[in-house]
Amino acid sequence: MIILRHAAMLAVLVLGACAPAGEPIIAPLPQGAALDTAGRPYLRPVEAGEAYEAALQAGTRSPTGAPGPRYWQQGVRYSIQASLDPESRRLTGSERIVYHNRSPNELRQVVFNLYQNLFTEEFTGRASPANTGGITLTRFEFNRQAVGPLSRQQFESNERENRPSVGYLTTGTLSRVLLPSPIASGDSAVFEVEWNFRVPPGQAAPRTGYEDALGGRVFQIAQWYPQIAVYDDVVGLDVTPYRGQGEFYLEYGDFDVALTLPAGWTVGATGELVNADEILRPEVRQRLAAAAATDSTVTVLPRGEWGQTGATTGGTDGRVTWRFRARDVRDVAWATSNRYVWDARRAEVAAPGGGTRTVMVHALYRPGAPHWNEAARFGEHGTEFHSRLLVPYAYPHLTISEGPIYGMEYPMVIFIGRPTARLELYQVITHEIGHEWYPMMVGQDEAAFAWMDEGFTTYIESRAVADLFPDFDPWQEPRTTYLAIAGNKGEVPLMRHIDLVFGQPWGVSAYYKPGTLLRSLQRILGDSVFLEGMRTYTREWMFKHPYPLDFFNTMERVSGRELDWFFYPFWYRTVTLDQSIGGVRPTPGGVEVTVRDVGQVPAPTEIVVTIAGGQRVTETIPIERWLNPSTRSVTVTVPVSGAVTRVELDPEHYFPDVNRRNNVWTP
Repeated sequence: MIILRHAAMLAVLVLGACAPAGEPIIAPLPQGAALDTAGRPYLRPVEAGEAYEAALQAGTRSPTGAPGPRYWQQGVRYSIQASLDPESRRLTGSERIVYHNRSPNELRQVVFNLYQNLFTEEFTGRASPANTGGITLTRFEFNRQAVGPLSRQQFESNERENRPSVGYLTTGTLSRVLLPSPIASGDSAVFEVEWNFRVPPGQAAPRTGYEDALGGRVFQIAQWYPQIAVYDDVVGLDVTPYRGQGEFYLEYGDFDVALTLPAGWTVGATGELVNADEILRPEVRQRLAAAAATDSTVTVLPRGEWGQTGATTGGTDGRVTWRFRARDVRDVAWATSNRYVWDARRAEVAAPGGGTRTVMVHALYRPGAPHWNEAARFGEHGTEFHSRLLVPYAYPHLTISEGPIYGMEYPMVIFIGRPTARLELYQVITHEIGHEWYPMMVGQDEAAFAWMDEGFTTYIESRAVADLFPDFDPWQEPRTTYLAIAGNKGEVPLMRHIDLVFGQPWGVSAYYKPGTLLRSLQRILGDSVFLEGMRTYTREWMFKHPYPLDFFNTMERVSGRELDWFFYPFWYRTVTLDQSIGGVRPTPGGVEVTVRDVGQVPAPTEIVVTIAGGQRVTETIPIERWLNPSTRSVTVTVPVSGAVTRVELDPEHYFPDVNRRNNVWTP
């Protein structure tokens, strides 16, 4: 596989360099042109890197792409209580975190993510509406011992001298905590934290915020609690700050969350609502039961019933506590409003051991949001389609919330804005649902490898859109957006950390190029083999932390094919594919077609010959014909009878050819 067969791969390339020159072009080259017989410097093995090689040696990773026999990851359990004052936008919370050190190393420090510090003067500027002052920690304890803030000088001195001092240094969105005593391998520790912050306006803040629109206030709350950072088997402690561009790398854990709001505020959140009988009116519970038993959308809370308490009872002193429980999730988010209409319907996905199980799909939206009366049905389709395409959705429900955030994903809950077109609403919903697989169920580092969640999700979104809107080509936008900068100075390698990429290259690197390339890989391997590779990767890395080579090696293992020629140039470089028709001439047995490779990376070639009357015959030049470094042209005979009216390379645009003007021949 990729890791263990570097020597064999290099031997193949060396032997190829000694092979005869490429087959001659049949038709003459254009005036002044010359055949490019240069070698292929981008046909080389994918390198693992020292950290990944060390994980292989330790047995936490394997050369097959599956988790290694000694794979481990940390365990975490959160108990969170929080209250929100919708008028002041002040959120106040406390949490108890039980942290299990399952690594073979003792931990002398840990890191907490304080994402709300993105909304401070340091990042936003003094006058920005998003400058809320960030998060304030009012209590921090480690194993019942108070932990206080340290100055940078104190922190560095304690760290350098290895003194067992208690304290934390907050820099931007990270807080590094020096522990009074190490957390031994196999041991656990308890952190207790209290905090508060003001929710920023959603129009000025990424991924979270509040909004006053359509006659009501909505909160979409994320990155809202102090969160312990990942410590993994490859890089150890993740100290990537949150800058608002890249997304997240999070530990899986269990959550018990209590959210207190005024009566009449409807909440949709990560986790199962465990006190519905206590806080929901009987009519609301009856409608939820009806939605679970029918195949149509049921309005659980219509606009006419908002009244004083909406979906809830009157609570205690006019306040209601919603309690949610979630297992094997990497995060918790929630949305709330006292002006939400609540729709629900069921989706059916495959159950372990056979049969199906019900996943409840909820849609929370304000009246006037375009096409949102279809949101629950769109959620049902996305959940069921992705479950069939990949593996069944793992969680008990999915909540789609309308608000200021155009599109963002969290376990069991997604934030969606108000696109005006029906198709666009479905595209955003099914894209965010796709993220329930990547990165919610398969938890890679999104900031370092954005293509592993956004690219995968672009691919599966496109397949879902094609299923529900068969007259629309969902592949065109990703392909054309990528090709617009392919090979130019603006393009960046897919493996570049996404915090270092901005503007159009950001969208291309995270979404469009990898989504396009996955469709190419599907064509190379065939639909069934490709999907088996994706399913195997998803099953084996569910609720775990894969790295890119885990995916690459899994696809090679499942397909039984060498794919370094594909992964290295397209993922680690910004080289381009450009194949052209070099000549066409009739032969007694059909038509002879010569294909030239004038790009920097090879690909299999699909030649489609059309004859009078419209019949089409396809011939494929396999990738093996192009892997000789000196081969820049290949001639094949396509058996046809009748006058040839058109010859075209890859007419379905499966491969990202940068110049399609040279892909067509007509007499």
